[in-house]
Parts: sequence; C-alpha cells; structure tokens
Amino acid sequence: MRALDLERELKKGFAPGYVITGDDEYLKRFVKESLLATIPKEERMFSYIPLDLNGQNKASIASVLSAAETYTMMLGGGSSRKMISIAPFEQDLSKTDKDLLKDYFENPAPDSFILFEGADKAEDFLTGICVEVDCSKCTDTELYIFVDKKRATSGYKMEAQTIKDLIKLCSNDFGRVMTELDKLLMYAYDTKVITNEMLTLLVPTNVDIQVFELTNALSSGDSTKALDILNKLKMRDVEERVIFTSLCSTYRRLFQIARAKSSDEVILNALKISNGALFMNRKIINQNRAKDLQYIPKLKDAIKYLSKLEGQLKSFEIDENKALDLAVSYLIKMQETKNGRK
Repeated sequence: MRALDLERELKKGFAPGYVITGDDEYLKRFVKESLLATIPKEERMFSYIPLDLNGQNKASIASVLSAAETYTMMLGGGSSRKMISIAPFEQDLSKTDKDLLKDYFENPAPDSFILFEGADKAEDFLTGICVEVDCSKCTDTELYIFVDKKRATSGYKMEAQTIKDLIKLCSNDFGRVMTELDKLLMYAYDTKVITNEMLTLLVPTNVDIQVFELTNALSSGDSTKALDILNKLKMRDVEERVIFTSLCSTYRRLFQIARAKSSDEVILNALKISNGALFMNRKIINQNRAKDLQYIPKLKDAIKYLSKLEGQLKSFEIDENKALDLAVSYLIKMQETKNGRK
C-alpha cells in the first residue's frame, strides 16, 4: 500500500505487522505518526514500545515478539491496542529470527501490531509477511487527493487550480506541501477559503529554497535536475553571486547539522532556522548517508573547495559566473565519482 492510503486502510482494520519501504523521510514520519495516533496519548506509556535491533542495548527478535504477546493489562495499562515500533536496521535477519517471525505472524497477538521502520537487507523477507507501506515520492495525483481531502475535512474551500499550484510551488515534495498547507489553513481560519493570492503571500519561492533544492539534487547525484534548477534561477535573473553565496551557506549548514551533538533547540538557535528547515536538512543528510558511507567526509571536502572559490572571488581571481560554474562542476563530479562514473 502507498503511504497516503494508510489512514483509509486503518479504518478497515489493523494488520499484525507493517514494514516501511521507500526513501521519503517525511512520509516515513507521517506513517509512524499516523499509526501512533491510533493509541490515546494517556495510554502510550504502556501501549507504545519503541525497540532497536542495533546499538548497545539492542533488542532481539525474540524480545520483540515477547513484547507483542504480553497483554497490555498485565503492564498496568488499559489500551485495547499495542504498537511495537522497530527502528530502521541494515543487517539481514538470521534463519532463526525469520522462523520466529513466520511462526508469530501465522498466529499474531490480537491486540498488538509491529511496525518495522526500515529493514534494508531484510526488506524482501518482511514484505512477504507484513503489510508493505511504500514511502517513495508521491505522485501529483496522490498529493492532489491528499490536499483536497485535508481541506475538505477541515471545512475549507480551495479551487482545484490552487491545489495544483501549491503542489507545483512545493516541487511535489510531501513534506513541503504539508508544512505550507498547515500554514495556509491557519492563515485562512476566519474565511475558510484558501486563494492563489494567499499562495503568493505565504508560500516561499525565494532563492534560498531553490538553492536548497539545487543542493539536494547535487547531493543525490541528479545532475540533470541540478542543472535544470540552476538554469531556472538564471532565467529569473538571479545574480550568480547570490546563487553561489547561498549554495556555500547551504552546504555549511548541512555539515554543521550533520556533526552537531547538541539538542534541537540549541541547533535552531545557533543556526537561526525553523523546525521545518532543520527537518529538511536532516532529510538530505540521512538520505545521502544511507547511500554513501563517505558522505560526511565528502561534504567536508566540498566546503573546503567552496571556501577556496570564495577566497578567489574576493581577491578578484575569478568572477561570480566562473565561481558558480566551478562549484557546480565540482559537486557534480564528486557525486559521479561516488556512483562509479568517471
């Protein structure tokens, strides 16, 4: 099932197990929160059990199943349903663990469900015994249906073209659509009507967001998309110096967030960014770390090269156009090398 179909399917009933696939981090969070929302907050102390198969205090599959089979009432709670959530793991499961899971799902605990947040090498096995929740990028149609349903259930009016324009402004990204829609719903609270004028007023289309998308495309090795975004920026007559400066600051921010050990509050105050911006930066970081173990060292190398270009630009050794071309060429080549292309 697709991620945005989950809420509809839950109304029909719960499966004993779910496994998340796909690479959209915001959709993954949406799925987990949707499942958790089925358990009242006051009951989660007893009815929500997060476990990790990795780390120093890692759980075993046997302990996962034991948690699922333990009645909530025995733990002191009163919930009729229990959620066991397994943090993402990369390793495959042993034959013994697979046999345990097969046996369990043939006769699962009636009041429990297990969520595997990501399984990597064990994904094929788990999708054979659990319900797969596909968190790959949403289609235009999926996003349209989701936005239209949310505005309707909230009691708002929004023209079809306005919905399409919102999706386009957000580059078909579910996380951005959710963030901007919530903002629009709050802004139009009195009138209950969302208009195109509100999109122009509230939904950002500034250079920083497009440069962020440029950075995302460069980081993921999508040179075609990166060059397309760059051309669109130039067609808008955005100065090369502005694009280059924003690109440098975006890469530095990614590195600072990737290396940060502080709390979110400290990071937000230090970098002067919003919660949404912090989430989107982490989304890029996590996606690229999953694809490339050398992502952080390469990110550091990129910053060194960009700093070198900044110095050459300030000393008039190169102009803005040259600095931007060299930066983009370097970042594309870095990803092509990672992907095995010379």
